[in-house]
Amino acid sequence: MAHDTPAGGSLWRHRDFLHYWSANAVDLVGSGVTQVALPLIAVVTLHASVWQVALLSCAQKLPPLLVSLPAGALADRYRKHPVMVGAALVSGAAFATVPLADALGRLSLGQLYAVALVSATAEVFGSTARISLLPSLLPRRLLLEANSKLGGVNSLADSAGSQLGAALVTALGAARSVCLDVASFLACALLLARIRNPEPAAARPAGTTTFRAEIGEGLRYLWSHPTIRPLVLAGTAYVTVVAFLTTLWSVYLLRDLRYSGEALGTTLGVAALGGFCGALVVRPLVARYGPARVMLTSLALAPLTEVPLLLAAPGRAGQLAIGLGLFVQLGCAVAQGSTQRSIRQAVCDPALQGRAFATSRWVIYGSQPLAALLAGACGTWLGLWNALALGTLALAVPFPVLFASSVRTLRPDLVHP
Repeated sequence: MAHDTPAGGSLWRHRDFLHYWSANAVDLVGSGVTQVALPLIAVVTLHASVWQVALLSCAQKLPPLLVSLPAGALADRYRKHPVMVGAALVSGAAFATVPLADALGRLSLGQLYAVALVSATAEVFGSTARISLLPSLLPRRLLLEANSKLGGVNSLADSAGSQLGAALVTALGAARSVCLDVASFLACALLLARIRNPEPAAARPAGTTTFRAEIGEGLRYLWSHPTIRPLVLAGTAYVTVVAFLTTLWSVYLLRDLRYSGEALGTTLGVAALGGFCGALVVRPLVARYGPARVMLTSLALAPLTEVPLLLAAPGRAGQLAIGLGLFVQLGCAVAQGSTQRSIRQAVCDPALQGRAFATSRWVIYGSQPLAALLAGACGTWLGLWNALALGTLALAVPFPVLFASSVRTLRPDLVHP
């Protein structure tokens, strides 16, 4: 497959990758604003209960379970560019209804559920096409560098968006601050449309092959692959527990620890900077210690990063401790996420990139809606602190899942020649 290799080997000289990279950054800045604004709209403006917040989280997490598999088949059958651009536009239109309804005095939790569901569905189709496009945009030897650069800018953009979100919420109100996310989706669509690298011809199935048969092929491929399968199983365990925790912790911070919108945005911003640092160090760490050690160490540290949240009291010292814990957690998440994604892209059959990613996403993220509902039930019946403590203990599970697999014997040069 021909690639437009950047001059001098630098991805910063690769025009299409710069558009791809910039689109991710712009998208994440806007999403960072919404990450601050949406919980405030639900908890503070609309006085949502713990269970209602869990339902909102479920609405955001349900689409990967429902549409990931057809999204993967679609990405392998047709051109990915129109899907990426269209998904950004649909998400922007969905979020535009939030400030509009607020201005008309009609904003409700039901609308938030609908917006979360529509935008998350569009995001599944868009990100499946976007991520499965990358291996055709760059040669394999540049995938880890590309994923680390994407992880770095995504974390910085997320941090900037959180900080900006805190400022906008204070100045404009939570609902009106969502306008920035709408603008970011429009800019993202424009940048993605400017990618000019010709896509390889799709491996069109035989005339009688159905979407169901293609989806089944993706499932069989993932389950039989000796490298991808254990990565997906460990990722599923990790994402399930994190979905449980994130459903509860914003409510815990806003109510039990009495965080303001500004404090919530600052904490999210500090955490996202940890992801940026993780992206900076992942390549030298993989080069020195190998991909397996990087992933295993990251998973081993994950439970410890939740301890400050359980021990912190209201006040500046508690905010600092929680921010530092989340800083380390996001750094580890980006390091191991960039590594495992690069491995999966490197070993996957090119004709199955879309379906392999979508199937992985379906398995990994399909448990999130159930985790969100379980978090709502536990938070209601056991109390927020007890539920968070239970989730922290469960965060130790992904490490043995990956350690017991053949992934720990991966060649160090698989993603870092």
